[in-house]
Amino acid sequence: MIKKALEIIAILVIIAVLIFAGYMGYNYYKEWKQDQKSSELKLMETLKANQGMIIKLTSDLAETQKKVIGNTLKETTVVKEEASTYEAKKEEIIELNKEPEVNAEKIETARVEFEDRINEFQASPDKILINTGEDKIVIYEDDQGNLVSLESGVTITRHRNVEEVIDELKAGAVVEKGNKPELAFGVIYDLEDKGFYPGISYQLFDWKKLSLNITGYNFESIKAGLDLCYNISGNIIVGAGVRIFDTEGNEFSLDKYYLKAGVEFKF
Repeated sequence: MIKKALEIIAILVIIAVLIFAGYMGYNYYKEWKQDQKSSELKLMETLKANQGMIIKLTSDLAETQKKVIGNTLKETTVVKEEASTYEAKKEEIIELNKEPEVNAEKIETARVEFEDRINEFQASPDKILINTGEDKIVIYEDDQGNLVSLESGVTITRHRNVEEVIDELKAGAVVEKGNKPELAFGVIYDLEDKGFYPGISYQLFDWKKLSLNITGYNFESIKAGLDLCYNISGNIIVGAGVRIFDTEGNEFSLDKYYLKAGVEFKF
């Protein structure tokens, strides 16, 4: 009965690890976006302080020039003739499909790039359709905040109030302060060895009174595991986990379990 309960806990621990990995990936993405906004903010402040100075930016699709005159930010973007835009990749795929067996690998590569353009367009916060009467041009904002087009060989000019741009970037560049790292000292009872050991844990993730931790114990023959703990009162925690590594023999496993009780603290 106890072994069955511990197997269920082991499964829950693995699920929690997967959730934690996704959570950390999302946080890293947010930090990357905040760093990007901080770089854009420095760029805007530099242009404002140096009136008339031109900064050139280059991407896979386009070349962009930015400068500030008075209180106006002028951005001129030229989408390269040879750029792998949405329309260019679509036409390439149509042409390659005339001989699908010969061009199988090229078609697959082109489709990947084509899907990248679609995803980039769908993720854009701003999309503009310009109808010239004879032609329709679609403009959108890329992940760098610059306007680009679905078509190649297009020149786009945008004027914005530089103060408003700086204010928006300042609002978006606020970095959220993360929680302090949390450690716990405790006593581990290894159900395989049937012995008590001192242990130290590092908290990976917490939700309400539950926490996911990585724990090291038995410092003469160090073992490591993942465990779920419950905060019963104040800093007192109890839980159970699965031993995943044993330095004695360098063994990995998911079928050895332990119980845990301890005190957690922040630093």
